[in-house]
Amino acid sequence: MRVLITGGMGVIGAEATRKFVREGHRPVVYARHRDESLVSDILDDIVVELGDVMDMPLLLQTIKKHQITHIIHTAAFVGAVSQANPALSIQVNVMGMVNVLEAARILDVQRVVYTSAKGVYGPVEGEYGHPTYKPVPEDMPKNPKRIYDSAKLMGEHAGIYYANNLGLDVIVLRFATTYGPGKTARHGNMGITSQVVEAPFFGRAFTLDQGGDQKDDFIYNKDSALGIYLACVTTNLQSRVFNIGSGVGSTLNDMAAAVRRYVPGAKIEIGPGLDFLKGPYPMCSVYDISRARRELGFKPSFDMDAGVADYVESLKRLNL
Repeated sequence: MRVLITGGMGVIGAEATRKFVREGHRPVVYARHRDESLVSDILDDIVVELGDVMDMPLLLQTIKKHQITHIIHTAAFVGAVSQANPALSIQVNVMGMVNVLEAARILDVQRVVYTSAKGVYGPVEGEYGHPTYKPVPEDMPKNPKRIYDSAKLMGEHAGIYYANNLGLDVIVLRFATTYGPGKTARHGNMGITSQVVEAPFFGRAFTLDQGGDQKDDFIYNKDSALGIYLACVTTNLQSRVFNIGSGVGSTLNDMAAAVRRYVPGAKIEIGPGLDFLKGPYPMCSVYDISRARRELGFKPSFDMDAGVADYVESLKRLNL
């Protein structure tokens, strides 16, 4: 198996890259910019090709050059950038996906794994929201509100079309709320989960005026990478779309308690109430991950305590 990871130096892409290296592969990382901060310790174990998913000739050339058999497509303009540049968001997040699909079809790539987003579900209300948190299944109606989430859903639809009509094997993964090294720097204010860890680690106080009672499904990025790896290598799948999360509801106060155990003197204050993201609509939920467990054999390796402990050790190793 020869794997190409678009956006393989990004927050989730870097952990996917690391997972494939741990499993004995030498992944090809395809990225627009060479920011090595999240993969600095595995540079000798990967191949880096600078390129844009909008550059179809270069994408084709790279796939052919390295005899790629599987593509992990994580490259995207994330939420805040997309909101400010809706036209560019559609171009990169939708047409970039179409380019990956078309290149994979032309060159007989065996499988494309597409990383989607929880925002495709849109507002989470009623029995799926606070206080009952009924687990959200993959077939829950989709009603995305942000341009980023709409583009991600369009990317899903493109992938399913190629799978159903053009014979390309495509798997779609929707992640719960992720946390891990790099999210604070790369995702700005949307990276609250990572700010809770990184601010105290670097000696700063973390204060948030609301949201301490809000439950959400938090998944550590090494478990996100596990989901990606399993979606790439597992054969004879019955489904094409999978929720990847912890399957458990936790709060930021739960995360803060774990941080205090591993960062002595951590100063964290989180006010009561809901909606720690202060978004225009409720987004917090708990995922139903039974399909991923059943078909992919996915079982999260990190609960909140283990995730925070590993996060702190990763920050020490990467020297971010």
